[in-house]
Amino acid sequence: MPNRLANATSPYLRQHKDNPVEWYPWGEEAFTRALLEDKPVFVSVGYASCHWCHVMAHESFEDPEVAAILNRYFVSVKVDREERPDVDEAYMTAVQLSTGRGGWPMSVFCTPQKRPFFGGTYFPKEDRGQSPGFKTLLRSLAQTWMERRAEIEKAAAEYEAALRQTLGRRSPETNAQLNHELFDAAVAALAGDFDEERGGFGEAPKFPPHTAIDFLLAYALSEKAPEDLRQAAIVMSVSTLEAMCLGGCHDHVGGGFHRYSTDRDWLLPHFEKTLYDNALMLANLSTAAALMARDLPRQASLYQRCAVRLVEWLEREMTSSEGLFYSGLDADSEGEEGRFYTWTGGEVRRVLGSGADAFLSAYRFREEGNYEDELSGKRTGRNIPHLESDDQGANELALMSLHEARERRIRPGLDDKALVGWNGLAIQGLARAGRVDLAARCAESLLRYETVHGELPHQIANETASGSGYLDDYAHLAHGLFELAAVSEDARWEREAARLTATMVERFYDSGEGAFFGTSEKHERLFGRTKPVLDQPTPSGNSAAIACAMFSGDQGRAERSLRSLLGWMARAPQATEGLLLTAFTYVAMREASGFPPPVAIESPMPVAKAPEPPAEAGARTSARLASKEVAVGADGWAGNILVLDVPEGLHLVANPAPDRWTKPTKLSIEPVRYEVDYPSGTDGRYAGEVRIPFRVALEPGESGADYELEVELQECTESECRAPRTTRLSGVVYRA
Repeated sequence: MPNRLANATSPYLRQHKDNPVEWYPWGEEAFTRALLEDKPVFVSVGYASCHWCHVMAHESFEDPEVAAILNRYFVSVKVDREERPDVDEAYMTAVQLSTGRGGWPMSVFCTPQKRPFFGGTYFPKEDRGQSPGFKTLLRSLAQTWMERRAEIEKAAAEYEAALRQTLGRRSPETNAQLNHELFDAAVAALAGDFDEERGGFGEAPKFPPHTAIDFLLAYALSEKAPEDLRQAAIVMSVSTLEAMCLGGCHDHVGGGFHRYSTDRDWLLPHFEKTLYDNALMLANLSTAAALMARDLPRQASLYQRCAVRLVEWLEREMTSSEGLFYSGLDADSEGEEGRFYTWTGGEVRRVLGSGADAFLSAYRFREEGNYEDELSGKRTGRNIPHLESDDQGANELALMSLHEARERRIRPGLDDKALVGWNGLAIQGLARAGRVDLAARCAESLLRYETVHGELPHQIANETASGSGYLDDYAHLAHGLFELAAVSEDARWEREAARLTATMVERFYDSGEGAFFGTSEKHERLFGRTKPVLDQPTPSGNSAAIACAMFSGDQGRAERSLRSLLGWMARAPQATEGLLLTAFTYVAMREASGFPPPVAIESPMPVAKAPEPPAEAGARTSARLASKEVAVGADGWAGNILVLDVPEGLHLVANPAPDRWTKPTKLSIEPVRYEVDYPSGTDGRYAGEVRIPFRVALEPGESGADYELEVELQECTESECRAPRTTRLSGVVYRA
């Protein structure tokens, strides 16, 4: 009998509707039941095209014994990370904090108040050596919940404090400026991580570096960049694109690209195919083909052919009747990863006949297979077609014949929901590829659903819009419409892009500190609001949102936002290439005085205005000394008081801190000896006027000394903690 997931809009959730596990979708019903029955909550997060999600489902969630344990001792919740990116982000942060790594499927155990107390990723059903299996873990956690509840509550409190601190963190402090030195340093950092032999960055696994390629291609055109770095940018972008086009991550037979390479050589992919990867890859290929047509015609031809095949795949397999684009294809078919995409030599010979040998040689087939099973490391006898060098289209007829034969195989599952943000990326890629027809059709459909839904939705599934758009949805769609406007004769697209940007500013912009939150006031609040700045598989929401502000003529908000995030760009250039590209474009336009005038906005839809953030959002704790100068007594010590005035609505972390995740208020004084008497906090907090007594000393024979007091403090609200910061004061101690 189907469980509660049978009526879910998410195809991923519906994949689990016949599990014996009594799944709930994410919502208050599940957590209310857990509270009433005094049970912990098991939250399982995945997505439709995730290979290891399917593995854990087959091993554990379809197993009656595992289901019996879950149903007896837990309330189980299944989450599609693509449908609820906010839930995924919060709990993935918890998993990364505790294990140092993340991934899907994600397995998190929570209290009925949604506070995590244990987390991990994939767990095999049975024990493996010293590693406990999922059944063992479930029994252990259930026993701990019943017999040692205090340990779980302590862990949950520490997790919650860590999450509020981490998710609410501010941009790191930096001396970097919004200038060419920032971009030069970023390119140098990327060069230090570049794989000169095989392209890409770092070792295995290798993910397609879409935002890095976009940034490097733009930088390579800069006349103000040092010549050596310009050349490095060209080499990194061109060679990485070529390696991906030739490698096994490229579906040579059917077009499009697989998710990522598990090896250094771009040969062995994880076989899922996602819309966002291919939309970004299409933009990369189209941009590179245009830029390299004169100086590197061979590479430009390769990129153009790959782009054309990619668009053909999108039209054939990923487009709905309304012109929207589906989310992805599974890695698995017939219960085996990659089965649909791999070949034996015999299969190729039966299709190609006498022409098979030339193809098998060109595409590097081996009789024993070139595809190794990821778990066992053994060759399977199957092959992934890939090239050593560009065949310049010589095997097109053979590839067409293989594609026709492959269409008779059992196909991988299709995730047929359409996510607004990912469709916005597709519009961008198609606009750059010159396919205005497909881009405009998608845009028309999305705006039609916006009208029917009453606001921009997050997803469309079964021809029904749902959810309230996140920052990524607004930013990537508006950015896509700006790109479409640049290659289209229809002025409507620029007006619609500007209208969406205005709504995005109202709902997501932080008027206190600049930049954009990932969620609006309409979304569920889990441990605080974050500002997405790091590129994940897609460019960060802030990189696209700030670009939209810039394109709509709102240069003040764009510059303020970029300056507020400079610390991230300077500290983590390999993870903020999207922001760096936006900043690079901003500086180039500023220098050329090429900022566009504000776009006139025509809004056919009433837009609810988001409430302004509280006036104290940007408030900061002030620090002062009770006495600037103090005199020592007969014992050589002088007393003083540090006074901290904490604004209403904020509190400081007391000393000692209530948990290991937060930073206690701490004084240090140089160059004199000192002692501090920290007051006891209330529930680990300092609030209002905080007075911290301390003493400083003069050494025998000293008549006086200047000293510098440094206080480290961390300010928190009821929902989140800011990044720790430091304040310095100076004083004088003297002998009367």
